[in-house]
Amino acid sequence: MINYPIPGSQLTNVTVAQAQAFLKSPTLIARRFSEILADHNFLAHYLLRGKYKMVGGAIAYTPDEATSSGDTAETVAPGGEYPLTALPADAAILVAALKKGLASEIADETVGRLAMDPIERAIQMLAFDLISQFDAAAIGAIQSAVGTSITGGTWTTGTQLVTDVEKAKATLKGRKKGYRATSVVLTDLQWAAVSPVLLPLLPREAGNPIVEGRIPNILDVDWVTSSDLPPGWVPLVADADNLGGIGHEDIPSPEYIALSSIAAKNGSNVEVARFREKNDATRIQVRKADVPVVANPGAGVKITGTGL
Repeated sequence: MINYPIPGSQLTNVTVAQAQAFLKSPTLIARRFSEILADHNFLAHYLLRGKYKMVGGAIAYTPDEATSSGDTAETVAPGGEYPLTALPADAAILVAALKKGLASEIADETVGRLAMDPIERAIQMLAFDLISQFDAAAIGAIQSAVGTSITGGTWTTGTQLVTDVEKAKATLKGRKKGYRATSVVLTDLQWAAVSPVLLPLLPREAGNPIVEGRIPNILDVDWVTSSDLPPGWVPLVADADNLGGIGHEDIPSPEYIALSSIAAKNGSNVEVARFREKNDATRIQVRKADVPVVANPGAGVKITGTGL
């Protein structure tokens, strides 16, 4: 007996009838998408942790909202009047809703010949393409918005690396807006160059995150990587709790199943639909009605001069 969702190790044992039953069920298709996205989630959601709800097809936010009026506290005599401080006038920015979507058709003949294989390949292709394209757009927006940078040295020694990351953390904290660094963001190739430098800073015994292939937390920040970062990327130190968020629009389409309804912890905002076509094929459609919002560019600092 085959249990759904079908694990990869059992794909060769699936009958044509079982593959057809899977393809007829929007819920099973959505569950498979949820499984994939649980393992390969969006870097955009990690770095932009705020959640904004679109109203009327748009969202308004205040960039780098002021947290200080610039006024000086005064000495107040017993029974005296306290000086009033006016709230800073912050200008709001309006961002329009955005919907990204992909689809793939699976011909009946391919299911008859290959059973589950073409279905699984289509689902994986749609999931990975959606992740890659949305992350690329969101990270590109972060790269353009963050304007602060510090000049570091070549990251060939742990001493230099620690010095530069701590300088970036101090720069964020020095803005006096409550920013605290949570993450260092690198490309996969940059991480390949940096990880040997970090090894001496980690325990040699069991539990070394680099040896185990886990995201390490070093200097009280998570080191995260992605293959979807744009060309010219330099190491970024960011406060992911304050950098920005994802604006989501709820679209009332009854054909779609939200992955959050399949798995409560799935916060990807991805929705999946299945349609039967007239050309002897089944269409799987996936969409993400999200827009990345970099509300506080000051919550990020770039490090140049590292040689990466």
